[in-house]
Amino acid sequence: MKSPNILVVDDEPNSLFGICQALDEEGLKTIPVQNGKEALEKIRSDSIDLLITDERMPDLSGMQLLTEVKRINLQIPVILITAYGSVSLAVEALKQGAFYFFEKPIFPNLERFVTIIRQALKSQELEREVDQLRREIVEKFSFPNIIGTHPKMLEICEIIGRVVKTDRTILIQGESGTGKDLIAKTIHYNSSRKEKPLITVPCGALTDTLLTSELFGHAKGAFTGAVKETIGRFQAAHGGTLVLDEIGEVPLHLQKTLLRVIEEKEFERVGDNRSIKVDVRVLSTTNRDLEEEVKKGNFRKDLYYRLSIVPIRIPPLRERLTDIPLLAHHFLRKFQEGETVVNIDPSVLDKMGRYPWPGNVRELANVIQMMMVFCRGNRITLDDLPPHIGIQNTVREEIPKGEIDLMKLVGDLEKKWMVAKLEECDWNQEKTAKLLGITRKMLICRMNKYQLKNPLLKNE
Repeated sequence: MKSPNILVVDDEPNSLFGICQALDEEGLKTIPVQNGKEALEKIRSDSIDLLITDERMPDLSGMQLLTEVKRINLQIPVILITAYGSVSLAVEALKQGAFYFFEKPIFPNLERFVTIIRQALKSQELEREVDQLRREIVEKFSFPNIIGTHPKMLEICEIIGRVVKTDRTILIQGESGTGKDLIAKTIHYNSSRKEKPLITVPCGALTDTLLTSELFGHAKGAFTGAVKETIGRFQAAHGGTLVLDEIGEVPLHLQKTLLRVIEEKEFERVGDNRSIKVDVRVLSTTNRDLEEEVKKGNFRKDLYYRLSIVPIRIPPLRERLTDIPLLAHHFLRKFQEGETVVNIDPSVLDKMGRYPWPGNVRELANVIQMMMVFCRGNRITLDDLPPHIGIQNTVREEIPKGEIDLMKLVGDLEKKWMVAKLEECDWNQEKTAKLLGITRKMLICRMNKYQLKNPLLKNE
């Protein structure tokens, strides 16, 4: 991999030279320029991975340069540095999309400065990977709303690619919140029926009488309150697609009627004996295991086979945790409001990748929205994670049987917590020691014992 290009902008030659020299000694490749206009030319002509800019400059201020850079390329992280910092300026910089706002002098805090730079580069690399994966999915499957590179999701995309050109009935199974409705819409809007209606019937939300009327319509006077003739969802979907949402909730006595209508494509309205022919493709969704329901006698076997000519099972999110970065960035873009670009720390994605997500993709979308509302500035950090995710022990460690090395287990646990707190404090030893309730000297002693070193810093 090529070394990332860091563009450093400062109108003071000595300051510019000092910053570049310090970063070069850390193994980072810098490109020095002395004004904002020259910086913009470099960004337009060269591949720039990170911009570090002074705030006070004669031609373009750091804030103005930040605004221009975000118009050119939103993916380039920007770190502002200034000797005249203020809370209001820092808040405004973060609102405009700055990755970080760092106050001079830099050199007494060089270790912290380098850590922030490496975090920015890591974040930018992750953004690029997400975009590349998204492009590959769109190019290969042309279903941009289905987000995921997990083999199970790629298999679903392949199935959809085969069935969209047919009129086969499809049974979409999956837990609540996995995106069954999205799959149904994807099938319809990529089929030859896409210009015709897509009608959904919420089978689990209607009583027996209402469901019959909703499906087939009713004649005037068919029952009390039927003051006019009404068409049903089957007729409304003529030429298009009908989605029977939560088909497993349909009562047994109505399933026989439904089977006949699907097979013969004709029905009678409630209170009317005239047959109505329809041309409808039927898709069904359910969060139940219909095979088990058939065995229990709760669902007709013949209807199950008729509905599941093409079965699609959507995996729960816990079975495709590797898709979380893609999904998270998708929701960050989807829920973006105003001009402030909200980013997410890689450490947050790592934490979310170890949570079981019982509410599946819907729960993830809600969590992302909540964190976007409550995060400080424009960056979601570990502090913004909901408590039930932040403290969730997602991997249960089994207690081994027989003899155990207690001291080793204690040591492993101590090392685990030390690493967790070091990462939480960006490897700031003083802050970490305070969180652990020990002295800095004790922390350094234990770090040496377990050979713990900051991975973001160059090995010496």
